[in-house]
This record gives sequence, C-alpha cells and structure tokens, in this order.
Amino acid sequence: MKHYFFGKYYKFLSRDGFALAIIDSYSDEGPAMQLITKERSYSLSDVKAIRILENRVLFSVNEKDLSVSGEIDLGFLHPLKHPAMGPFQIFSMECSHDVYSMYHSLSGSILIQGRKVDFQDGYGYIEGDKGRSFPSKYFWYNSIGPDYGLTVAIATIPFGLIHFTGLLGFIHYQGKEYRLCTYNFGKVVERTKERVVLRKGKYSLEIHLAEPQGFALKAPKDGGMSRVIKENVAVKTSFCFRDKKRVILEKEDPYSSLEQMF
Repeated sequence: MKHYFFGKYYKFLSRDGFALAIIDSYSDEGPAMQLITKERSYSLSDVKAIRILENRVLFSVNEKDLSVSGEIDLGFLHPLKHPAMGPFQIFSMECSHDVYSMYHSLSGSILIQGRKVDFQDGYGYIEGDKGRSFPSKYFWYNSIGPDYGLTVAIATIPFGLIHFTGLLGFIHYQGKEYRLCTYNFGKVVERTKERVVLRKGKYSLEIHLAEPQGFALKAPKDGGMSRVIKENVAVKTSFCFRDKKRVILEKEDPYSSLEQMF
C-alpha cells in the first residue's frame, strides 16, 4: 500500500512518578524510534537501540544527547475486549486506532542520563495507529494507575465527501470495560483546553486539564513523518466517571498524557 504508516506507543510510569513513552513506527521513510519524558523529546538515530520483545523492552541508547540502558518488563496486559474502531474497522480510514493494553504492571529498571529509575510495581499502557495520516485536528488523553486505564481520542474524521467528529473513549476498571464512542452513541458534550465532557446514556466522563507545554514529536502525513505534533507525558489532570450520580471512578493524576492538536 502506498503512503502507509504503522506505529505503537508504549507508556511507562514508575511508582515515584517518572514518566516515559516510546513510539516505535514505520512509514514510507522507513523505521523510526522516538522517546519522550516529562522534560523533553528525542528522535533516535539508531532505531535498534530500543528492542521491543513480547513482554519486555530493552534499552541500549547511547546518543549525543541521550543515554539509556536497562530493561523494563511488562506484566499481564489488559487489552480491549473488542477492536477499538468497532464497526469502522471494516472501512479504509485515514487513521485507524488500536489499544493493546489499557494498563499493566511493570518491573525492571533503567539508567537514563545517569539516573536510575526503578519500575517495580509501576504501570504501563500500549496503543497503536495505522493508515495514511494522523487526523488534521484531534485531542488525545491517557491516564493509568495500578488498577485502571482511561484513554480518550476526539478527532476530525474524513469519511467520503464529509467530515465528522469521531469519539473513542475507553475506561477499564475493576474488571469492567466501558465505552463512550461515536459508534455506540457516545457524544462530546464539551471540549475546551481546560475541560472535556463526554456522555453515553447513563454514563458521563468529565476531565479537567492543565495546559501543557508539550514537546515535539514526528507524526505521519500522507505516509511520511513530516508533521510535527506536541505531547506531554506528565500533565496534571483530574477526571470523574459517573453512572448518573453514582461515582464509578474519580482520580487526580499528575502524570497524564495529553495531545491537543486543534
């Protein structure tokens, strides 16, 4: 297929609040590997310096501005019960989304820029995207903990001759999976830089956001990695997920991940 990209996003969070993400991707330009912390982002010249195996990630990065060595092991993954795109998976979309693990435990440790980070009893998240281009406008949010995962994507979606606002919202908590998506009548009630409100039937999700600085990452456009987006892996947020007035899950999370490209 011409003008195609595929990428997987791995988030790692230690118990003491060290946040790290890597983006392993392939596009018309070939393989790429990016890394982001709460201080800055990096595009690696040696894409093999991070090796991703079935249940562990090995680091041997030795570049001019970045040194990382060690290993992070992944615990039991919590994937979605059904594909994230729902019925839209049958169509050839500009960008299709997958979630491989809403949350999972971590172990192991790394030495990054001379600092040892212990990921024992930490937690992680894995998702992926594929297609031709990232949406022209979108919002992406992720929050994870030892017993829950929450991720939301809102995007402008081209579909034939029209464009519509698409919503993917997933919460995994206490063994249950909740979906607030366009294809099951989930709606975006409000979206500003400070607040996002979603509803689906009796369920509502309200997210309060801080405005992050964000760090530059390469993103796909027409199969190449020519677009620049900004992400922060440690944004202070809070959210409340309700069944009518009953609170199912409410958290303050200083280590949320956020992209706002509107």
